[in-house]
Amino acid sequence: MSTTGPSLKEQLLSAVEDTLGPNALDTLKPTEPKPEDINEFASELNFIPSCRTQKPMPRALRGSPASIMVGLTSECPRWIPGSIIRWAAWRAGFDSQEDANYAALQLEIAAQKWNAADIGVTFEWVPLAKDATFVLCHGGKQPGSLAEAFFPNDNDLNYINVYELAFTKEWRDHMWNVFTHELGHVLGLRHEFAMDSYSAMYEGGAERLGPRDPMSVMNYRREPPEMQQSDIDSTKAFYALKSDLNGKAPYVGNTMVKDYVPM
Repeated sequence: MSTTGPSLKEQLLSAVEDTLGPNALDTLKPTEPKPEDINEFASELNFIPSCRTQKPMPRALRGSPASIMVGLTSECPRWIPGSIIRWAAWRAGFDSQEDANYAALQLEIAAQKWNAADIGVTFEWVPLAKDATFVLCHGGKQPGSLAEAFFPNDNDLNYINVYELAFTKEWRDHMWNVFTHELGHVLGLRHEFAMDSYSAMYEGGAERLGPRDPMSVMNYRREPPEMQQSDIDSTKAFYALKSDLNGKAPYVGNTMVKDYVPM
């Protein structure tokens, strides 16, 4: 009789707890969103924040489009259609329990927005990081940036970082909007402007599936990002792409779609 040892993810998390203490990676459960938790209205913002593409180490670990834009260099990454993307939230790193609870609630609101769109994969909260594809973390200070996510991949564990700017008066009520944008990246969506010549120099190659939409949740504007019907329609189309009868992977433009299994 054979037994299966701990996964690489479990070994990593165990090593972190050995270094930082048994409560270093305690998680929390988001409360069920209520209508009053969702601020649907906002005036024009003073500046347009950027979305970072290079993550610093989350605070908790320190010490040890659509016009859908997809594609990254040689592939269009997505999760296997039908996947469940599980997430957890760490308490450590946030300035207070209130901030940690609030961020988890706001991410749950964003996850429910995407789940209601029924685009082909779903998000689900889990209590333990070892069972999660990604963890919500506080990333500290990143001037000009609200949050940061990742594209589909085969990493053992990923992070969505929320930064101090997202807790300021101007943005706190609309953190869920920010997370809606970040979860778009988690689904494989690029910035709506990723094909523009200037952006392409810094963001890598992109492919377009569907018409351009300046109001896309994946665009930068002077209002909090908000999911559009074009985002829903194009993301559904992306996740509906299938291999041909010979098993050849689908393509978006000239770029192959690569499916990843959520770890």
